[in-house]
Amino acid sequence: MIKIEQPFNNNVVMGWDRKHGEVVIVGKGIGFHAKKGDIIDESKIQKIFVANENEKLVDLIRQISPEYLELVEDIFYKARTEYNFSPEEQNTLALMDHIQFAVKRLKEGIQLDNPFTTEVRQFYQNEWKLGLYARERIKELFHVVIPDEEVGYIAMHLIASEFQQDRRMVNKVFQVIDIALDYIKKEYLTDVDENSLSYTRLVTHVKYFAQRYVEDKESTKEDELMKKTVREVFHEEVDCIERLSDLLYDKFGRHITNSEGNYLVLHLRNCKE
Repeated sequence: MIKIEQPFNNNVVMGWDRKHGEVVIVGKGIGFHAKKGDIIDESKIQKIFVANENEKLVDLIRQISPEYLELVEDIFYKARTEYNFSPEEQNTLALMDHIQFAVKRLKEGIQLDNPFTTEVRQFYQNEWKLGLYARERIKELFHVVIPDEEVGYIAMHLIASEFQQDRRMVNKVFQVIDIALDYIKKEYLTDVDENSLSYTRLVTHVKYFAQRYVEDKESTKEDELMKKTVREVFHEEVDCIERLSDLLYDKFGRHITNSEGNYLVLHLRNCKE
């Protein structure tokens, strides 16, 4: 049984739970006409945050409009139910803080550039769609229209939560993707159809390769038969990936492993067939 301590708005309340103590609860209509001491209808609970486990989050809720928590939980609910993402509680604080600060900045006429907007839109389409959904909800709640650059930043928070990384790591992933695809298109796939299935598969592979590369979790398992076949048959593709490996080494201090390189070679070859 949870009792209301303080209704913040129709959908966010502070409550008291006998087992966990102070809690923040999100749920549609959970605070509508509610007052201190009321028993919470548990069927309306969407999310519970235990105060002593989420002190920074609770402090932020007390300082800013509770609509920001409602908004982030709405975005995360859509992410879970429609895109099978699994954002965790610690991601709530980061995204809520970012959106609150972005709305404040934009109201003051301050807009930040995002060098990865194009890449997010192209390579992380589901996260971009969630960012567009966030833009609609921000307009409804705060009467501010966020630009594409901010849509991209919200998407990047979702990417970071999906892969359990911070934003700096996500930025590095985008740098690896940029370097790899720019080089491949310039030196090998000079006339590629970017709408083709084979190119889409290559982009998907590069995206997850970049993730593994940044996390230093590249595949090192060698397939000797594939290695021999690749190096004997696909000379042009091998040369392209070896030079790409040198570029990444110059930038990040680590080459592409042979195993990862072999799979990239096969995807390149597939784009030419």
